[in-house]
Amino acid sequence: MNKSGMGPSIVIFCFALLAIVFFSGAAFAQSTTDGAIGGLVTDQSGAVVPGASASSRNLGTGGTSTATTDGIGRYTLTHLQPGLYSLEIIAKGFAGYKATNITVEVGRLTPIDATLDVKSQTEIIVATAEAPVIVTDRADFSTNINSTSIDNLPINGRRWSSFALSSPGAVPDGGFGLVSFRGISGLLNNNTVDGADNNQAFFSEERGRTRISYSTSEAAIQEFQINTSNYSAEYGRSAGGVVNAVTKSGTNQIRGQAFWYFRNSDWGAINPFSIKKVVVNGCDDCGSFSPEDKRHQFGGGVGGPIVKDKLFFFFSGDQQLRSFPAVATTGTPGALFVPLTTAELSTLSARGITAYASKRRPNILANPHRTGSPNR
Repeated sequence: MNKSGMGPSIVIFCFALLAIVFFSGAAFAQSTTDGAIGGLVTDQSGAVVPGASASSRNLGTGGTSTATTDGIGRYTLTHLQPGLYSLEIIAKGFAGYKATNITVEVGRLTPIDATLDVKSQTEIIVATAEAPVIVTDRADFSTNINSTSIDNLPINGRRWSSFALSSPGAVPDGGFGLVSFRGISGLLNNNTVDGADNNQAFFSEERGRTRISYSTSEAAIQEFQINTSNYSAEYGRSAGGVVNAVTKSGTNQIRGQAFWYFRNSDWGAINPFSIKKVVVNGCDDCGSFSPEDKRHQFGGGVGGPIVKDKLFFFFSGDQQLRSFPAVATTGTPGALFVPLTTAELSTLSARGITAYASKRRPNILANPHRTGSPNR
Protein backbone atom coordinates (compact mmCIF):
# COMPACT_ATOMS: atom_id res chain seq x y z
CA MET A 1 0.00 0.00 0.00
CA ASN A 2 1.31 3.42 -0.94
CA LYS A 3 1.13 5.36 2.32
CA SER A 4 2.23 8.58 0.67
CA GLY A 5 -0.66 8.32 -1.77
CA MET A 6 -3.19 7.67 0.98
CA GLY A 7 -2.06 10.61 3.12
CA PRO A 8 -4.00 13.41 1.35
CA SER A 9 -7.13 11.26 1.11
CA ILE A 10 -7.05 10.53 4.83
CA VAL A 11 -6.55 14.23 5.64
CA ILE A 12 -9.44 15.26 3.39
CA PHE A 13 -11.67 12.57 4.90
CA CYS A 14 -10.84 13.72 8.45
CA PHE A 15 -11.56 17.34 7.60
CA ALA A 16 -14.86 16.37 5.99
CA LEU A 17 -15.83 14.29 9.02
CA LEU A 18 -14.99 17.13 11.38
CA ALA A 19 -17.01 19.56 9.27
CA ILE A 20 -20.04 17.25 9.32
CA VAL A 21 -19.82 16.84 13.08
CA PHE A 22 -19.32 20.57 13.63
CA PHE A 23 -22.19 21.77 11.45
CA SER A 24 -24.59 19.08 12.59
CA GLY A 25 -23.79 19.93 16.18
CA ALA A 26 -24.28 23.63 15.49
CA ALA A 27 -27.62 22.94 13.87
CA PHE A 28 -29.06 21.03 16.79
CA ALA A 29 -27.21 22.51 19.78
CA GLN A 30 -29.26 24.48 22.26
CA SER A 31 -27.94 27.75 23.64
CA THR A 32 -27.78 28.91 27.25
CA THR A 33 -28.93 32.41 26.27
CA ASP A 34 -31.93 31.85 23.99
CA GLY A 35 -34.78 29.50 23.11
CA ALA A 36 -36.41 27.91 20.07
CA ILE A 37 -39.70 27.05 18.35
CA GLY A 38 -40.19 23.75 16.59
CA GLY A 39 -42.72 21.13 15.64
CA LEU A 40 -44.27 18.89 13.00
CA VAL A 41 -46.14 20.09 9.92
CA THR A 42 -48.81 17.78 8.47
CA ASP A 43 -51.81 17.98 6.15
CA GLN A 44 -55.42 17.10 6.98
CA SER A 45 -54.79 13.41 6.36
CA GLY A 46 -51.85 13.32 8.77
CA ALA A 47 -49.17 13.07 6.10
CA VAL A 48 -46.04 15.12 6.68
CA VAL A 49 -45.40 18.24 4.60
CA PRO A 50 -41.71 18.57 3.65
CA GLY A 51 -40.34 21.80 2.21
CA ALA A 52 -42.77 24.07 4.06
CA SER A 53 -41.44 27.50 5.03
CA ALA A 54 -41.68 28.52 8.71
CA SER A 55 -40.92 32.07 9.86
CA SER A 56 -41.10 33.68 13.31
CA ARG A 57 -41.21 37.32 14.36
CA ASN A 58 -40.36 38.80 17.76
CA LEU A 59 -43.35 40.92 18.79
CA GLY A 60 -41.13 43.22 20.81
CA THR A 61 -38.11 43.83 18.60
CA GLY A 62 -39.37 42.81 15.17
CA GLY A 63 -36.55 40.31 14.71
CA THR A 64 -37.28 37.48 12.28
CA SER A 65 -36.02 33.93 11.77
CA THR A 66 -36.81 31.37 9.07
CA ALA A 67 -36.54 27.62 8.61
CA THR A 68 -37.75 24.88 6.25
CA THR A 69 -39.32 21.56 7.18
CA ASP A 70 -37.14 18.56 6.48
CA GLY A 71 -38.04 15.27 4.82
CA ILE A 72 -40.12 14.12 7.79
CA GLY A 73 -41.98 17.43 8.12
CA ARG A 74 -40.13 18.86 11.12
CA TYR A 75 -38.82 22.41 11.53
CA THR A 76 -36.79 24.22 14.22
CA LEU A 77 -36.36 27.97 14.62
CA THR A 78 -33.30 28.39 16.84
CA HIS A 79 -31.45 31.22 18.60
CA LEU A 80 -34.62 33.11 19.51
CA GLN A 81 -34.38 35.77 22.19
CA PRO A 82 -36.79 34.97 25.07
CA GLY A 83 -40.10 36.78 24.64
CA LEU A 84 -43.35 36.67 22.66
CA TYR A 85 -43.38 35.60 19.01
CA SER A 86 -45.70 35.11 16.06
CA LEU A 87 -45.32 32.15 13.70
CA GLU A 88 -46.32 31.67 10.08
CA ILE A 89 -46.03 28.45 8.06
CA ILE A 90 -46.72 28.31 4.33
CA ALA A 91 -46.41 25.53 1.75
CA LYS A 92 -47.25 25.25 -1.92
CA GLY A 93 -50.83 24.09 -2.44
CA PHE A 94 -51.84 24.66 1.19
CA ALA A 95 -53.45 27.48 3.12
CA GLY A 96 -51.23 29.41 5.48
CA TYR A 97 -50.96 28.70 9.19
CA LYS A 98 -50.52 31.52 11.71
CA ALA A 99 -50.00 31.56 15.45
CA THR A 100 -49.34 34.49 17.74
CA ASN A 101 -48.34 35.25 21.34
CA ILE A 102 -46.04 32.23 21.47
CA THR A 103 -43.89 32.27 24.59
CA VAL A 104 -40.22 31.44 24.07
CA GLU A 105 -38.18 30.72 27.19
CA VAL A 106 -34.45 30.47 27.71
CA GLY A 107 -33.00 26.99 27.22
CA ARG A 108 -36.28 25.51 26.00
CA LEU A 109 -37.96 24.59 22.73
CA THR A 110 -41.62 25.64 22.50
CA PRO A 111 -43.46 22.96 20.48
CA ILE A 112 -45.93 24.23 17.87
CA ASP A 113 -47.33 21.54 15.56
CA ALA A 114 -49.27 22.75 12.50
CA THR A 115 -51.95 21.14 10.35
CA LEU A 116 -52.31 22.74 6.91
CA ASP A 117 -55.61 22.79 5.04
CA VAL A 118 -55.99 22.83 1.29
CA LYS A 119 -55.53 26.23 -0.30
CA SER A 120 -59.20 26.71 -1.15
CA GLN A 121 -60.14 26.77 2.53
CA THR A 122 -59.84 29.63 5.00
CA GLU A 123 -56.48 30.38 6.54
CA ILE A 124 -56.05 29.13 10.11
CA ILE A 125 -55.23 31.62 12.85
CA VAL A 126 -54.27 30.24 16.25
CA ALA A 127 -53.59 32.40 19.33
CA THR A 128 -51.60 30.88 22.16
CA ALA A 129 -49.35 32.06 24.96
CA GLU A 130 -48.54 28.69 26.46
CA ALA A 131 -45.02 27.60 27.33
CA PRO A 132 -44.22 23.87 27.38
CA VAL A 133 -45.41 22.28 30.61
CA ILE A 134 -43.66 18.97 30.04
CA VAL A 135 -40.41 18.90 28.09
CA THR A 136 -40.31 15.74 25.98
CA ASP A 137 -37.24 16.42 23.83
CA ARG A 138 -34.66 16.52 26.66
CA ALA A 139 -33.86 14.40 29.70
CA ASP A 140 -32.86 17.28 31.97
CA PHE A 141 -34.75 18.43 35.05
CA SER A 142 -35.17 22.20 34.88
CA THR A 143 -37.46 24.98 36.10
CA ASN A 144 -37.95 28.34 34.38
CA ILE A 145 -38.71 31.54 36.31
CA ASN A 146 -40.14 34.07 33.84
CA SER A 147 -40.58 37.84 34.12
CA THR A 148 -44.17 37.49 35.36
CA SER A 149 -43.02 35.48 38.37
CA ILE A 150 -40.06 37.79 39.04
CA ASP A 151 -42.27 40.90 38.96
CA ASN A 152 -45.12 39.56 41.08
CA LEU A 153 -43.79 37.02 43.59
CA PRO A 154 -42.85 38.50 47.00
CA ILE A 155 -39.17 38.54 47.87
CA ASN A 156 -37.13 40.14 50.65
CA GLY A 157 -34.10 42.04 49.38
CA ARG A 158 -34.81 41.72 45.62
CA ARG A 159 -32.21 39.00 45.17
CA TRP A 160 -33.52 37.38 41.97
CA SER A 161 -31.62 34.11 42.37
CA SER A 162 -33.53 33.41 45.61
CA PHE A 163 -36.45 32.29 43.42
CA ALA A 164 -34.38 29.17 42.74
CA LEU A 165 -35.68 27.92 46.09
CA SER A 166 -39.09 27.46 44.44
CA SER A 167 -37.74 24.61 42.30
CA PRO A 168 -37.98 20.99 43.52
CA GLY A 169 -34.91 19.63 45.28
CA ALA A 170 -33.60 23.09 46.30
CA VAL A 171 -33.09 24.14 49.94
CA PRO A 172 -31.12 26.95 51.63
CA ASP A 173 -27.49 26.12 52.40
CA GLY A 174 -26.50 28.19 55.43
CA GLY A 175 -27.60 31.74 56.15
CA PHE A 176 -25.70 33.64 53.48
CA GLY A 177 -27.80 33.02 50.36
CA LEU A 178 -26.37 29.75 49.09
CA VAL A 179 -28.73 27.13 47.65
CA SER A 180 -28.23 23.39 47.82
CA PHE A 181 -29.55 21.21 44.99
CA ARG A 182 -30.14 17.51 45.66
CA GLY A 183 -28.27 17.81 49.01
CA ILE A 184 -25.01 18.91 47.33
CA SER A 185 -23.03 21.82 48.77
CA GLY A 186 -23.99 25.26 47.49
CA LEU A 187 -20.32 25.86 46.66
CA LEU A 188 -20.60 23.35 43.81
CA ASN A 189 -23.21 25.25 41.77
CA ASN A 190 -22.70 27.35 38.66
CA ASN A 191 -24.27 30.76 37.99
CA THR A 192 -24.26 32.47 34.59
CA VAL A 193 -25.77 35.71 33.24
CA ASP A 194 -26.22 35.93 29.46
CA GLY A 195 -23.93 32.92 29.16
CA ALA A 196 -21.08 34.68 31.00
CA ASP A 197 -19.56 33.50 34.26
CA ASN A 198 -21.21 35.04 37.35
CA ASN A 199 -19.24 33.22 40.04
CA GLN A 200 -16.76 34.58 42.53
CA ALA A 201 -13.14 33.83 41.72
CA PHE A 202 -12.20 32.45 45.13
CA PHE A 203 -15.37 30.65 46.20
CA SER A 204 -17.46 28.87 43.60
CA GLU A 205 -20.59 30.85 44.41
CA GLU A 206 -22.69 33.64 42.94
CA ARG A 207 -21.03 37.06 42.90
CA GLY A 208 -22.05 39.41 45.67
CA ARG A 209 -23.22 36.68 48.03
CA THR A 210 -21.34 37.76 51.18
CA ARG A 211 -20.72 41.47 50.50
CA ILE A 212 -23.76 42.79 48.65
CA SER A 213 -27.18 41.38 47.87
CA TYR A 214 -26.36 40.75 44.20
CA SER A 215 -24.26 41.96 41.29
CA THR A 216 -27.12 42.13 38.75
CA SER A 217 -30.33 43.96 39.66
CA GLU A 218 -33.65 42.14 39.59
CA ALA A 219 -34.92 44.96 37.34
CA ALA A 220 -32.44 43.84 34.66
CA ILE A 221 -33.33 40.12 34.67
CA GLN A 222 -35.70 38.94 31.94
CA GLU A 223 -35.91 35.34 33.16
CA PHE A 224 -33.70 32.51 34.31
CA GLN A 225 -33.58 28.74 34.25
CA ILE A 226 -32.68 26.42 37.13
CA ASN A 227 -31.09 23.20 35.91
CA THR A 228 -31.25 20.74 38.77
CA SER A 229 -29.93 17.53 37.20
CA ASN A 230 -29.26 15.69 33.92
CA TYR A 231 -28.50 18.97 32.16
CA SER A 232 -26.50 18.87 28.93
CA ALA A 233 -22.80 19.52 28.51
CA GLU A 234 -23.03 23.16 27.45
CA TYR A 235 -23.84 24.14 31.04
CA GLY A 236 -21.10 22.12 32.77
CA ARG A 237 -18.74 23.21 35.56
CA SER A 238 -21.12 22.09 38.27
CA ALA A 239 -21.72 19.10 40.50
CA GLY A 240 -24.83 20.74 41.94
CA GLY A 241 -27.26 22.96 40.03
CA VAL A 242 -26.90 25.56 37.29
CA VAL A 243 -28.72 28.91 37.44
CA ASN A 244 -28.76 30.40 33.95
CA ALA A 245 -30.14 33.96 33.60
CA VAL A 246 -30.71 36.30 30.66
CA THR A 247 -31.02 40.08 30.99
CA LYS A 248 -33.65 42.32 29.47
CA SER A 249 -33.38 43.98 26.08
CA GLY A 250 -35.04 47.10 24.77
CA THR A 251 -37.98 46.81 22.35
CA ASN A 252 -39.65 49.08 19.83
CA GLN A 253 -41.58 50.69 22.69
CA ILE A 254 -39.99 52.74 25.46
CA ARG A 255 -40.77 50.98 28.73
CA GLY A 256 -39.33 51.14 32.20
CA GLN A 257 -39.90 50.84 35.91
CA ALA A 258 -38.85 52.55 39.10
CA PHE A 259 -38.89 51.26 42.67
CA TRP A 260 -38.10 52.36 46.19
CA TYR A 261 -38.32 50.10 49.21
CA PHE A 262 -37.93 51.46 52.73
CA ARG A 263 -37.62 49.47 55.94
CA ASN A 264 -37.61 51.29 59.27
CA SER A 265 -37.12 49.72 62.68
CA ASP A 266 -39.25 52.51 64.20
CA TRP A 267 -42.29 50.99 62.51
CA GLY A 268 -41.64 47.44 63.66
CA ALA A 269 -42.22 45.55 66.87
CA ILE A 270 -39.43 44.99 69.37
CA ASN A 271 -37.74 41.63 68.99
CA PRO A 272 -38.18 39.85 72.34
CA PHE A 273 -34.85 38.12 71.80
CA SER A 274 -32.98 41.43 71.48
CA ILE A 275 -32.25 42.14 75.14
CA LYS A 276 -29.85 44.43 76.95
CA LYS A 277 -28.32 43.35 80.24
CA VAL A 278 -27.29 46.02 82.71
CA VAL A 279 -26.35 46.10 86.37
CA VAL A 280 -28.85 47.90 88.56
CA ASN A 281 -28.03 48.13 92.27
CA GLY A 282 -25.60 45.24 91.95
CA CYS A 283 -28.12 42.97 90.21
CA ASP A 284 -28.41 41.92 86.58
CA ASP A 285 -31.42 43.41 84.82
CA CYS A 286 -32.66 42.52 81.34
CA GLY A 287 -34.65 44.80 79.11
CA SER A 288 -35.85 44.50 75.51
CA PHE A 289 -34.78 47.12 73.03
CA SER A 290 -34.87 47.73 69.28
CA PRO A 291 -31.55 48.51 67.56
CA GLU A 292 -31.72 51.03 64.72
CA ASP A 293 -32.16 49.31 61.37
CA LYS A 294 -33.06 51.51 58.39
CA ARG A 295 -32.80 50.21 54.84
CA HIS A 296 -33.31 52.01 51.53
CA GLN A 297 -33.39 50.13 48.25
CA PHE A 298 -34.17 52.13 45.12
CA GLY A 299 -33.51 52.14 41.41
CA GLY A 300 -35.15 51.24 38.12
CA GLY A 301 -34.68 50.32 34.50
CA VAL A 302 -35.63 51.70 31.09
CA GLY A 303 -35.33 50.32 27.57
CA GLY A 304 -36.32 51.34 24.07
CA PRO A 305 -35.30 51.56 20.41
CA ILE A 306 -32.26 53.30 18.96
CA VAL A 307 -33.00 52.14 15.42
CA LYS A 308 -36.44 50.51 15.05
CA ASP A 309 -36.31 46.74 14.51
CA LYS A 310 -32.49 46.85 14.50
CA LEU A 311 -30.82 48.42 17.54
CA PHE A 312 -32.07 48.75 21.12
CA PHE A 313 -30.89 49.89 24.53
CA PHE A 314 -31.62 48.94 28.12
CA PHE A 315 -30.30 50.65 31.25
CA SER A 316 -30.69 49.48 34.84
CA GLY A 317 -29.50 51.06 38.09
CA ASP A 318 -29.78 49.86 41.67
CA GLN A 319 -28.72 51.41 44.98
CA GLN A 320 -28.84 50.15 48.56
CA LEU A 321 -28.36 52.15 51.76
CA ARG A 322 -28.46 50.31 55.05
CA SER A 323 -27.25 50.66 58.61
CA PHE A 324 -26.02 47.40 60.06
CA PRO A 325 -26.96 47.04 63.73
CA ALA A 326 -24.82 44.68 65.76
CA VAL A 327 -26.29 43.23 68.93
CA ALA A 328 -24.16 41.20 71.31
CA THR A 329 -25.30 39.90 74.67
CA THR A 330 -23.00 38.82 77.48
CA GLY A 331 -23.90 36.21 80.01
CA THR A 332 -21.90 37.99 82.76
CA PRO A 333 -22.62 41.73 82.56
CA GLY A 334 -21.20 42.26 86.03
CA ALA A 335 -17.73 41.30 84.76
CA LEU A 336 -17.86 44.15 82.25
CA PHE A 337 -18.73 46.78 84.84
CA VAL A 338 -16.59 45.68 87.78
CA PRO A 339 -14.59 48.61 89.26
CA LEU A 340 -11.06 48.96 87.97
CA THR A 341 -8.17 48.02 90.23
CA THR A 342 -5.32 50.38 91.07
CA ALA A 343 -2.94 48.39 88.89
CA GLU A 344 -5.32 48.62 85.90
CA LEU A 345 -5.73 52.36 86.36
CA SER A 346 -1.95 52.77 86.45
CA THR A 347 -1.54 50.71 83.28
CA LEU A 348 -4.17 52.72 81.42
CA SER A 349 -2.65 56.02 82.56
CA ALA A 350 0.79 54.90 81.39
CA ARG A 351 -0.63 54.16 77.93
CA GLY A 352 -2.33 57.56 77.60
CA ILE A 353 -5.87 56.34 78.18
CA THR A 354 -6.51 58.56 81.18
CA ALA A 355 -9.75 59.83 79.64
CA TYR A 356 -11.24 56.39 80.14
CA ALA A 357 -9.97 55.79 83.66
CA SER A 358 -13.07 55.92 85.78
CA LYS A 359 -14.95 53.85 88.27
CA ARG A 360 -16.20 51.65 85.46
CA ARG A 361 -14.27 49.43 83.08
CA PRO A 362 -13.27 51.47 79.98
CA ASN A 363 -14.43 50.75 76.46
CA ILE A 364 -10.99 49.60 75.33
CA LEU A 365 -12.17 48.49 71.89
CA ALA A 366 -13.33 52.00 71.02
CA ASN A 367 -9.98 53.61 71.88
CA PRO A 368 -8.00 54.31 68.70
CA HIS A 369 -4.73 54.31 70.64
CA ARG A 370 -5.24 50.79 71.93
CA THR A 371 -2.60 48.35 70.65
CA GLY A 372 -2.21 44.63 70.82
CA SER A 373 -4.98 42.18 71.65
CA PRO A 374 -8.29 43.67 72.89
CA ASN A 375 -8.49 40.93 75.52
CA ARG A 376 -7.23 41.52 79.04
